Amino acid sequence: MNATLLAQMTTQRSVAYVLAFIVFVGGAFVIYTQMRKGRDEVGSEIELAPNRKPYYDDADLESKRLNLALWFAFGLLVIVALSLPLYWLAEPGRQTGARATFLSTFERRGEELYVEGAQCVKCHGTAGVGGAASFIITDEDGQFIEQVTWQAPALNAILYRFSKAEVKDTLYYGRPGSPMAAWGTKGGGPFTEQQLDNIVDYLWAVQLTPEEVRAEVDKAIESRDAALALRMQGVRAKNEGVEDPTTDAFTRLSKDDELLLGEIMFNMNDVAAGAYSCARCHVPGAAFGQPWSSVSQVARTGIGFNLIGVERVLTERQHFALINAGSEFGRPYGASRIGSGRMPGFGLNANNGTPDDRRQFGAAGTLSPEQVWAVVTYERNLSSERAVTEAAAVSKQESAGN
Repeated sequence: MNATLLAQMTTQRSVAYVLAFIVFVGGAFVIYTQMRKGRDEVGSEIELAPNRKPYYDDADLESKRLNLALWFAFGLLVIVALSLPLYWLAEPGRQTGARATFLSTFERRGEELYVEGAQCVKCHGTAGVGGAASFIITDEDGQFIEQVTWQAPALNAILYRFSKAEVKDTLYYGRPGSPMAAWGTKGGGPFTEQQLDNIVDYLWAVQLTPEEVRAEVDKAIESRDAALALRMQGVRAKNEGVEDPTTDAFTRLSKDDELLLGEIMFNMNDVAAGAYSCARCHVPGAAFGQPWSSVSQVARTGIGFNLIGVERVLTERQHFALINAGSEFGRPYGASRIGSGRMPGFGLNANNGTPDDRRQFGAAGTLSPEQVWAVVTYERNLSSERAVTEAAAVSKQESAGN
């Protein structure tokens, strides 16, 4: 809660306390005076009964007394006339303060569930930075094969890629074939919808800023290939102000650079516990460090479809749109596919502009358009390992020349 809001609420509370004090003191004074008058009447109620006591005459009632009553009524009317507009003007501040208080309460409840209730912290780490979970691989008959350490992805940027409804869907039903269990009553879990909402409220509170997310990815690329990262930054600078990355106005990296960068992005399992990695879903076993192994083939842990030959299923622009914006449940993409809602959008913020957008970070997602295009190019060349090998050789020559 910021200082301005706190000061405003404090001022309103102070005024209310003053008015309450005046009303209390005034009421006590009236009661006291009436009790004092009543004492003189004890034992002589008949002689001093109000209906027998002489009262003011008409001349007195219709002049000084009447004016006094009218002025008193006018004073009360002025107080009401001034108080109501002031109360109305302060209403937005009260609503804002109430909303902030409610959200703070929900975040606190969500944190308690994250840390102690569901104990999400054991797998996803403190403040959602990512972690690991032990998982037993079994065959189709339920027989033990191997115990592995599964990378639990970071959750501190998940609300860039998935809408709130998609995050809750995962909480409801879990991720079959992974350590992520169902936590919602709809999926057979223990928690109500309100509790799941509170967990999402807490996740909103720990989300990184767009600058922090972009820096995390860029730093990982630079650590792998500094020259490539520099060329990527140069192309990104040229594209500032270009709104549509699918038009000719958008400058792309060379194909060789896109192949190299795409391979890095696709296999970025060591950043945010694999949260930005395509391989963790599209390569069986990548989530526990055994891609394409015999164990992963038996476990069938990849939840994404096989991307080899994807260029025959999606056009280049359709492919870009899918990675950039993700899929929506029941909504077609490409020529003949139906979205499950579990493919995240890496280029656009899934919650931007929605009623659920708590922090209003804007339209940018976790990856820049240049990085999304690189992933597209790499995936469309998975059928030919030679393309990636040649790109690596070209990069090595360029680095040697520099």
